[in-house]
Amino acid sequence: MIKANSASITELHLVSVFTFSFDTKVNVTAATLMQSFISFNQIRSFMKRIIYFIFLFLLWTPAASYGQLGIAAGLNFDTMSDISGNREATFDNASGYHVGVFYNMGAGPVGLRIGAYYRDIADLELDTAGIVDAFDLTLIDVPVDLRFNLTATPFIKPYLLAGPVLSFPSSSNSDYDEALEKVSVSGNVGAGLAITVAGVTLFPEIRYAIGVSRFMKDKFQVGGFEFDSDEAQRQNSIMVRLGIGF
Repeated sequence: MIKANSASITELHLVSVFTFSFDTKVNVTAATLMQSFISFNQIRSFMKRIIYFIFLFLLWTPAASYGQLGIAAGLNFDTMSDISGNREATFDNASGYHVGVFYNMGAGPVGLRIGAYYRDIADLELDTAGIVDAFDLTLIDVPVDLRFNLTATPFIKPYLLAGPVLSFPSSSNSDYDEALEKVSVSGNVGAGLAITVAGVTLFPEIRYAIGVSRFMKDKFQVGGFEFDSDEAQRQNSIMVRLGIGF
């Protein structure tokens, strides 16, 4: 009889432990899914606002029927904020290149430019307690710019740019790729010239993009180190680019 009671108590204990473990896993999974769902909703809401803005621009701008397709390429000089929290680490500055396409809409004082660019940042180095680890980083950038055309001559037209940029980062290093956010948002400002030569328009530009949203997750593991960051890592860039419009 005593053995039966002992077996029952052991069985009850195992059931309790299993139930606790199951509940904990369910709670953690639910929290993770909820966080991802909230992040997805925020990005979806942001995209809806951009689409709505583009629709209004096309509807209200008299010269919006004007369009110009172009290609562009240039150099980018990138920085990432350091990691602080349970462990500190610093990122070295890096440089790379970018190529892509853009589409200009509107010929009045205010226009709209939408683009898609491939950006490569090679050998981004992370220093953790004197241990340096390097990884590659590539991004797909989707800028949506307002273009403010300034007083111009017939052949040279200066302009200013401002707008948001959606970036989709990735790395061939699986640890760093897992540590990156799937989508990050930055604000972009710039200035350029539209120079018309023989029916082709050249667009030399300089741009500065500052990170608005988190670029890396708050908890991740890279290079054998676990990080629990108390501040968001943001990625900033200076870009020098030459575009050609047809």
